[in-house]
Amino acid sequence: MTGSASAIGRRARLTIGLSSIALVGALAAAPARAQEAPAAPTTAAPGAGSGGDIIVTARRRDEGLSKVPIAITAIGSEDLVKRAVTSDADLQRTVPGLTIRQTQGNNSLTYSLRGQSADIFSGSPSAVVTYFNEVPIPVSGASSFFDLQSIQVLKGPQGTLFGRNATGGAVLFTSAKPTDSLEGFGRLRYGNFNRVEGEGALNIPIVDDAVLLRVAFNITHDDGFIHNLYTGDTLGRINREGGRLSLTLKPTDAITNTTMLQYAKSTGTNTGASYTFSVYAPGETNNGHVLSSGAGFLFGPTLDLAFGPGAWAAYLAAHPKAYAPGLLAYVDEQRRLGPYVTNHPGGDRHFGESWTLTNTTEMALGANLKLRNIFGLVDSYTQSDQPQLGAPYATILTENAPKGQLGNVDDLRSYTEELQLQGQTGALDFIIGAYFQRQRVNTLYPQTYFDLSPNPGFPSYATNYFRIKNYTDAIYAQGMYDLSSIGAEGFKLTAGLRYTRERVFGFQLPGSDNFGAPEQERTYRAPSWEAGLQYQASPNVLLYLKTRGSFRAGGYNGTLNPVSIAALGASPFFNSETTQDIEGGVKFNGNAFGRRATLNLALFNQWIQHVQRVEFPDPDGAGPIASIAFTTNVPAERVRGLELEGSINPADWLRVGGQLALTDAKFTKNTVVLFGNSFSYGPVGDTPKSSGTLWAEITSPIDPAVGQLALRGEVYAQSGQYFSNAADTIAPRTRLPGYALVNGRLSLNDIGGSKLSAAVFGENLLDKQYFVGGMQLAVALGQNGAVVGKPRTYGVELSVKF
Repeated sequence: MTGSASAIGRRARLTIGLSSIALVGALAAAPARAQEAPAAPTTAAPGAGSGGDIIVTARRRDEGLSKVPIAITAIGSEDLVKRAVTSDADLQRTVPGLTIRQTQGNNSLTYSLRGQSADIFSGSPSAVVTYFNEVPIPVSGASSFFDLQSIQVLKGPQGTLFGRNATGGAVLFTSAKPTDSLEGFGRLRYGNFNRVEGEGALNIPIVDDAVLLRVAFNITHDDGFIHNLYTGDTLGRINREGGRLSLTLKPTDAITNTTMLQYAKSTGTNTGASYTFSVYAPGETNNGHVLSSGAGFLFGPTLDLAFGPGAWAAYLAAHPKAYAPGLLAYVDEQRRLGPYVTNHPGGDRHFGESWTLTNTTEMALGANLKLRNIFGLVDSYTQSDQPQLGAPYATILTENAPKGQLGNVDDLRSYTEELQLQGQTGALDFIIGAYFQRQRVNTLYPQTYFDLSPNPGFPSYATNYFRIKNYTDAIYAQGMYDLSSIGAEGFKLTAGLRYTRERVFGFQLPGSDNFGAPEQERTYRAPSWEAGLQYQASPNVLLYLKTRGSFRAGGYNGTLNPVSIAALGASPFFNSETTQDIEGGVKFNGNAFGRRATLNLALFNQWIQHVQRVEFPDPDGAGPIASIAFTTNVPAERVRGLELEGSINPADWLRVGGQLALTDAKFTKNTVVLFGNSFSYGPVGDTPKSSGTLWAEITSPIDPAVGQLALRGEVYAQSGQYFSNAADTIAPRTRLPGYALVNGRLSLNDIGGSKLSAAVFGENLLDKQYFVGGMQLAVALGQNGAVVGKPRTYGVELSVKF
């Protein structure tokens, strides 16, 4: 593997950074030790317990979920365990409306929310931004969740307080912080497919309420679940390990400095788009559009039409594992083999390594004024060889053998710095801030197209290797005014504004087929805003109405040849995407019919202009093999829908609830012209029209000498969705069917009055066969692959708290 030497350098830089930040925080605060300031109020962890309000940080401060006028799903540490949320993919069944799309398999993920996402091969930033301890982090390969305080999903544009490109929403991961108690836990799981998971944490108060340390770890192994007939390998193998160190310094009562350093490593095999989903035949059309059919034509007996009699026989002789009837016929063969068998001739290895450093300093400047500084550093490297079709033909591989390049590579480094001033004066709560980010990503895409050897001229090789740098600067302010001060009892008015400048630099690196052009730059500027009115109708009922506007910065198409594009009078850059929405909702947290109940309802309508989507145009007229992924701007999209969450305790021993998301997304102006050709978009991909979960929890306090018995069952279901944004025209047969999954967990807690617990659990208990994403290569090659969801999994768990 490459990257070993660079990893050592990264470890050194991050260790130095950790030490420096902790030292500077302590020294800078030391002179103020004698100052007195009121301690911050103690709050419950998000999602903790069912009897009180969940604490969330959607407005960059601790607030009760039922008091925050925004659609949020919050999952606390206890629920993360109950619902077996251990990786990104698990979030989809716990947050209806959120789609975790797998494009090239389990290590190629994109978050989609309210019809907003980023297409495969796109240079577009994600429309759903993920944060770890308030620091934005990239999502590429699946990660393991361990020792988290909470996960919060904020829905809709988040342009003011979580500004960078969050036109669809934001997902906030918060790690468990050090406490002033000597405590910890350990957890071990074992399941089918030889899955082993171990995690634990230890909290050490080195100096009472002044120097607090917490260490945590996670190890995951899984043998995988897709058998590759061609190579004998198993796809979906997982080997992940991660460790985290958190240090809190309180040099005075007024200052708290928390530093978190996390290392994660992942190896194994990619599931890939290993199910051959659809292939187009020569001459096939869809709604009047002629379909690309290069793969279906060349990988079959029709090869003789291109190279003369005997060409296909010669190919089969050189490739004895190929399916003799051809690729078009293999679609039916794949259905016969089923979803957990593939026939991919290329590699599938995955390697990922990342370091994440976050540092948060809070300084109380008075009873109602606080200064916060948030610093982040993310350094990650991934190299993945991705199966892109399950058929036994090398139509496309993420490899360039002549250059010794195996797998797509992403090498990312990002620095962020954010300074906030939070306070209250009279009836006004306010936050003022400045945000800066410097991000650099080196991306390598090696490719092999159409290995038809021994026929002359094939295979064709290509390498895209480019660097994109993003320099982001922003200032923002938001305030909430209590109108009770002027006689409007229960009403509060919120207004916020953010202004962002983002400079994007694109450069073709040495080794790229497109190397030679100088670095290019474009600057994007835009405001983001929010205005809303909320009414506390009673202590238990909140009503709100708000409108927001945000933008997703434009970017650079690294797969293009900038010299050739300039000769055509075009640019490798694409424009910013802008959006506005209206959201209204009601939140209830109290008693209904004498029983504890919660209800959160949101209705929204969102408009998007210059929507960033990918197309595969043919800029030089060389045919399908020369088509490249090109991010362009579709004129307009509209998304509207409903999101509902609720729960009730019909009895002291029973709690039931559910979630529902209904989403109607549509391109209202759907035509773009690229290089003289017109392309139409629709339906909107990665957006099921409906999804939801029904769940129930039964808690039975049996003999205290035995323990407490708890049973949880849930059903998650969603309607079908497209993995293409052009199924009505040039990419038909890219709709994945809907499905329903049944999950359950039975646990015995506090066994014999101890702190030992045991559980049995299962996911997809009915062994439903389903798909979780797809690889759309309809225009480029005339083929599409799908990503298979996990079969039935089950296991046992032992845990102990101390």
